[in-house]
Amino acid sequence: MPAISYDVSMPLDSALQSQLTNFRALIEHSSDVIIISDKDGIERYVSPSVVRVLGYQPEELLSRSQYLLHHPDDRDRVRKTFFDFVTSCCATPIVFSFRFLHKNGTWRWIEATASNQLENPLIQGIILNFRDISDRKELEAQIERNAERFRAMIANIADFIQIFDKNGKLLFTSKPTIYPVEVINQSDELLWWVHPEDRPRVTEAFHKIVSGEIPEVKAEYRTIDENGVMRYVETYASNQFDNEAVGGLLTNIRDITERKEFEEVLRQAKEKAETDAREIERSNLEIRLKNRELKKLNDEKNELMQMVTHDLKNPLYNLQHEARSILANPDEAVQHTAQVLRCADKMLSLITNFLSIHSIESGRILMHFEPVDLLEQINRVVQLYEEALRQKRLSVTINWPGGPTAIRTDENAVSQVLDNLVSNAIKYSPVGASVSIDVTRAEESLIIRVQDEGTGIPLDEADKLFRKFSRLSTRPTAGESSNGLGLAIAKKLVHLLQGDIWYENHAGKGATFAFELPVNPSA
Repeated sequence: MPAISYDVSMPLDSALQSQLTNFRALIEHSSDVIIISDKDGIERYVSPSVVRVLGYQPEELLSRSQYLLHHPDDRDRVRKTFFDFVTSCCATPIVFSFRFLHKNGTWRWIEATASNQLENPLIQGIILNFRDISDRKELEAQIERNAERFRAMIANIADFIQIFDKNGKLLFTSKPTIYPVEVINQSDELLWWVHPEDRPRVTEAFHKIVSGEIPEVKAEYRTIDENGVMRYVETYASNQFDNEAVGGLLTNIRDITERKEFEEVLRQAKEKAETDAREIERSNLEIRLKNRELKKLNDEKNELMQMVTHDLKNPLYNLQHEARSILANPDEAVQHTAQVLRCADKMLSLITNFLSIHSIESGRILMHFEPVDLLEQINRVVQLYEEALRQKRLSVTINWPGGPTAIRTDENAVSQVLDNLVSNAIKYSPVGASVSIDVTRAEESLIIRVQDEGTGIPLDEADKLFRKFSRLSTRPTAGESSNGLGLAIAKKLVHLLQGDIWYENHAGKGATFAFELPVNPSA
């Protein structure tokens, strides 16, 4: 057994010898570990209780530093604490805690009390009193976990947990109330935030529970918030003035406004049922739906009339102008005749779109599914716009994935969809740009994408794209006309072809419209 650094063989009187023997017995049988370390942290004495506390024999820890037996997260802190204490020559003991590696490989929390006895000639070292506080630490951790769990529960329940004193002042609230705490407590009027019609009843219950006449109470009442809005609340209150953990009137407050409103709705619904109101409501609903449909039709009629007067008026003026020019200058008849044809084409396109959308919506168009060479259809539509492409110096690239080019579909419908998308791409492309038509294969379908290099469609207008008569901020680049029906027609036709159509936004890369057609649609 290692000895403390004093010589017990020196002549001593019997009383002193007896005290020394008793002192040594106390140290060696103490429940704590007594360690004497020199100023460099080298252990000179370790009491036998280290076997019970940490599992080591005393000689295993002698003449060495236990730095490596400290937890990695604690080593630097403990080392600094120790040497700061050594160098400070402070006579007042210090207490610090850390984790120490037990002989069995587990980490144990140790609370160390250090006393600087370097100047004491009998000791000349640092006395360390090691105490295992692992159980205490675990208990503290459990308490903290329970406290954290309690705080989380309080923070996440919908109810308000509040504590009031005997004068109705708010001592604690689990979350912000309808008024700030300082506002609630600034008035001396008891429960002033309760609705005036409910306050006498609630105040009486408050006095009864505070006085101990009743131990608890449950009440419903109304409150008025800062904005003057009335809320219904349900409160359960219990007298906890003698409970040191609470020390007041403990209340659980629940907002039941929605429940009250729902109860009112149910009451009204019952009354309506008793007076045959459901039948009246059904009739009113039918009338509202009819009125809504009539309003929609009337709005579309007004839009149509506005478009007709706007989109046909200008071409008609141009026709008159060109006709007069031919009469005035017969030698320039060819030039003016070409302009007449362009005006006529514009008017014919508008009328054709009007008739198409009307035919589709009235269900007079039937799809005839038969093998159609889709690549041939794309090339044919592009050829129709050779003159427009030449005038704007546009190039068209068609990318086909290879393989069969035929699908079962309606030739006229596909041609009209392609015509609308290609004509739009040409209208909104700047001079000298390119238009690409890319075809990709899906599992049982083909996806056709038509992309231009124009300014694209603003995202906040994308939801208007496939509506009738939509007017977007994007304008054709060479003054071409647009009546807002092309994409609406394309969408309706694609759906009749059992496919889908959409707009793809690629910032800075123009506009891309894509539609998907099944290779073998259902009958």
